[in-house]
Amino acid sequence: MLNRSTIADLTRENCERSTAPFARDKPHKIIILSLVTTLTCLVLSTASTALAQDVVGSIIEVNGTAEVERGGQSLNAVPAMAIKLHDKLHTMSGAHLTIAISNRAQLTLTGSTTILINGLPMANEKGSNFRVDLSGGDIRCTVAVGSLTASPGFEIRAPNAIAIAHGTEFEIAYIEGKSCPDSPPCHRYTDVSVYKGIVEVSNPTDPETPAVQVGQGYQTAVPCELPPTSPAPLVIYELGTPGYQ
Repeated sequence: MLNRSTIADLTRENCERSTAPFARDKPHKIIILSLVTTLTCLVLSTASTALAQDVVGSIIEVNGTAEVERGGQSLNAVPAMAIKLHDKLHTMSGAHLTIAISNRAQLTLTGSTTILINGLPMANEKGSNFRVDLSGGDIRCTVAVGSLTASPGFEIRAPNAIAIAHGTEFEIAYIEGKSCPDSPPCHRYTDVSVYKGIVEVSNPTDPETPAVQVGQGYQTAVPCELPPTSPAPLVIYELGTPGYQ
């Protein structure tokens, strides 16, 4: 695979070669051709850089069947496959998929999980510098200590919860169609379990309520449009097993 430096060198070489035949032409023609060639090369170089920046990680391991949706196409997920911005990843029942997001984090998706690689947050979002959207299922996330700046963190967003981590290991699951143990009337909720470090959890549907800091060995639930529950001692379940809430 060509890296950004190689692409830039090839583009520059092609640009230089394209102007050589006109070296003996009239000066004004040389100037016009040089300007056109320079602008073309700048466009090509910018496009090459953008394509390189689209790649944010890669697949480490696949057990079972998983798909990557990109540009309206569904691709079979395979080890070493590049992960790009705006890719949607989906695991089938019983599958596991592990991906690395650059040097930032490692994500393990259990069966029947769907995520969207959203990349940098929108301009009006604060508190994180990389975002993954979870629309259903279960993710275990390890965020590398020192891979992020001191303030922003790695964000995973479920439909009714935001979890922001700063060098930690945690698990987040979004469940629909089951009664929430902490709020039985609610049948859609998010669970966040922290194994190392601290994770900041909030409910975007209730922005007036302060976020909850969940420390190592604790968990919280976010029922429907309610605030996160007070952190409670962690009940450990095997990742993705039927015993999970």
